[in-house]
Amino acid sequence: MSTTDSTAGTVVTVTGEVPPAALGAVLPHEHLLSDFAPPDDTAASRLRLYHAPLTMDLLGEIALGAPNRDNWLLGDEELATGEAAAFRAAGGGTLVDVTTAGLGRRPAALRRISAVTGLNIVMGSGGYHPARAGTGSGPAARTLTEEIVRDLTEGVDGVRAGIIGALAALDPGEPAERAALTAAARASAATGAAISVGRSADATTQRRVLDLLAAEGADLTRVAVGHCDALSPRPDDLEPLLERGVFVQFDRLGRLPSVHSASDDQDVATAVLELARRGHAERILLSQDVRTKAQLLAYGGGGYGFVLQQFVPYLRMLGADDALAETVTVRNPRRLLTLANGRTAA
Repeated sequence: MSTTDSTAGTVVTVTGEVPPAALGAVLPHEHLLSDFAPPDDTAASRLRLYHAPLTMDLLGEIALGAPNRDNWLLGDEELATGEAAAFRAAGGGTLVDVTTAGLGRRPAALRRISAVTGLNIVMGSGGYHPARAGTGSGPAARTLTEEIVRDLTEGVDGVRAGIIGALAALDPGEPAERAALTAAARASAATGAAISVGRSADATTQRRVLDLLAAEGADLTRVAVGHCDALSPRPDDLEPLLERGVFVQFDRLGRLPSVHSASDDQDVATAVLELARRGHAERILLSQDVRTKAQLLAYGGGGYGFVLQQFVPYLRMLGADDALAETVTVRNPRRLLTLANGRTAA
C-alpha cells in the first residue's frame, strides 16, 4: 500500500476542478447547509423543546441533549456564508460538505458560498441512509450507482460532487443498506472518488462493510471511516481498521464533553500521537462534523475553526511537530480528495 503524497491529479469542488496543492488545510467531514431533524412522528417531536425556536435561553438545555428541531436545521445561506468566511479567516482552505440529498443538500447555495468566501467546498453525493431517502426499501444498487456517478461527472444543475457520502454506519445484512454500500463501491471504482462512511458499532459488522466495499471494486485506501473518536482511548481497537488501509477519521472534535461522552478531545489528541508513533500518521483525518446551530459561532459555539485554532495547537503542546500537523490537516485530506486526471471528467 502506497501513501506517497502527490500533487498530481485534480480535486472536484463546487466551483470546478482545482489542483490538489490549492486545497490548504482541509476539514473532510462537515455540513454547511443540512437538515438532521428526525421526522415529526418520532418520540423526540413530542418533547417540550422540540418545536421551539433556538434562542439563547435554551442553549444550556440543548447542550445537555434536549432535542430541538430548529437546532438541527442549517438552512440560512447568509449565516452559513459568514461561518465559512470565519473558517477561511482562521486559515482554512477547504471544507468538505458531506451532506447528501436526503439531508437537505443544496448544491447551488454551496457554490455561491464558495464564490463569496474564496473557500474551496467539496460536495458529497449518494445517500446517507435508506431511511432518510424517503424511498422505503430503497432503490436497487444499479440505480443508486448511476445517480452517484451522475453527481460526480455531470453534477446537480452543473455543480459536481467530489466525494461519495457521507454514508451512515450501514449494515450489509440489511438489503437496502447493502445496496447503498454496493452502489458507493461501484461508483468509486468507476470514478476514482473517495468514500466517506460511518464507523460500525461492532468490529464484525465493520469487517463485513469493508469486505463488501472491496469486493465491489472500491480501493480501501480511498475510504474514510468516520466517527472513530469513541475508540480514541483504546488505540489498539483502531488497528483492525488501519490494517485494511482506510483513513481513520476523528470528526467529533470541539464538542463539550458530558457524562454520556465516550471520549473527549484530549483522548483524540493522545491517540493521534500514539498512532503516529506506530507509523500510522498518513491514515489520520481530523474534522468537527458541525451539524447544528449550537455549534456555530453565531450561537456561541466554536464554529468550523476549532481544529486549526485549538486542537492543532494542543497537539503541538503535547509534542507534535510541524510535519505531523501538516500531515493530518493538509496532506492526508488532499490525498483522500485527489483524483487521477480525467477520472471524473464530464
